[in-house]
Amino acid sequence: MKIIIANNKSLLKKFVKFPDSLYKNDNNYVPYMKLSLLNNLIKLIIIDKSYTAIMVEDDGVLKGRLLYTVDKNKQKPELDKCGFMSMFECVNDEKVSSFMLEYMCDDLRKKGVKYLTCTYFPYDQDNRRGILVEGFDSSPVILTSYNPRYYKDLLEKFGMKKDFDTLAYKLIPYNSPVDVFNRIADKAMQRYKFRVDNVNFKNLDKEIEDIGYIMKVATDENIYQEAPTIEAIHNIVKEWRVFLNPEYALVARSNIDNKPLGTIVAVPDFNQVFKKMKGSVNPIALLKMLYYKRKINVVRGVLQYSIPEYQGKGVNLALQLALGKAAMKNKIEYFEASTIMENNFLSNEAIKSSGGFLYKRYRIYGIEL
Repeated sequence: MKIIIANNKSLLKKFVKFPDSLYKNDNNYVPYMKLSLLNNLIKLIIIDKSYTAIMVEDDGVLKGRLLYTVDKNKQKPELDKCGFMSMFECVNDEKVSSFMLEYMCDDLRKKGVKYLTCTYFPYDQDNRRGILVEGFDSSPVILTSYNPRYYKDLLEKFGMKKDFDTLAYKLIPYNSPVDVFNRIADKAMQRYKFRVDNVNFKNLDKEIEDIGYIMKVATDENIYQEAPTIEAIHNIVKEWRVFLNPEYALVARSNIDNKPLGTIVAVPDFNQVFKKMKGSVNPIALLKMLYYKRKINVVRGVLQYSIPEYQGKGVNLALQLALGKAAMKNKIEYFEASTIMENNFLSNEAIKSSGGFLYKRYRIYGIEL
């Protein structure tokens, strides 16, 4: 076996294409848009030189790949440096995975890194996904991860331990006691004097400012990542703009002073479209996109926050109900709420009280180097 460092465009193309062979018989797999992924990796690896991509080859056949970098870790502020691994893909062979992982760990040790955490997705603001460890019976929805069952075993046999889990819930709009929830939400809105508005895309700067305020005030130690800056939110919106629908982007505001109190944002599951496109962008694939995007029947909630003084006062419920009504109007079959930290009690209980049930679990691993 040998390690190949993917440090040019030709090798990065092989890096990007490797999962095609690994998942060729898996009907739940959704390929990334290869050209977009390649361009992002070229920037990270060749231009910025901030990431390292490696592949393992055995008898002339690629057997695995991964990407890693060095950065700060909010949860381990005592460390000057932390290793972050992502895009781990490997055949079901412990020798292959250990060979590749040990090369990465060796390189990180030489750079003064004492702890590795994984697996994250590079350059993605919603990156708390980890390895899928429960829920292999369905395709991943947009901006979530998917992998074979054996990845958990490969990482744990190498010595990695669970850092934390994040959770995905499924809500079926038609199964919830909507009338009961509506009455509760209506009373809460009257008592605490607030309303729920759709995000106004014609006044997006102000809307982003309000959402940024909510996230900053609502973020505490139970939410793994720090609230993004206003600039970061602008970048997220720019990146996700094609996926956003004003009906699924909501802000709760005070009727007294218009103060933003909470927000919920969901995106249609474009993975249903990408699956049909098979990772390609060509005239036929684009025609498929135009056709199948009208048939999307799942939405994923990517943000839900409420400011502390309005938590437990019906804001989350009112936001979820408004989102549920939009989903039913558009004949959405189910709504995924993800990914939620397992120790974020308020968010988990809010989803479960609205009729959501756990159906996928992701795990972030760590290891001392």
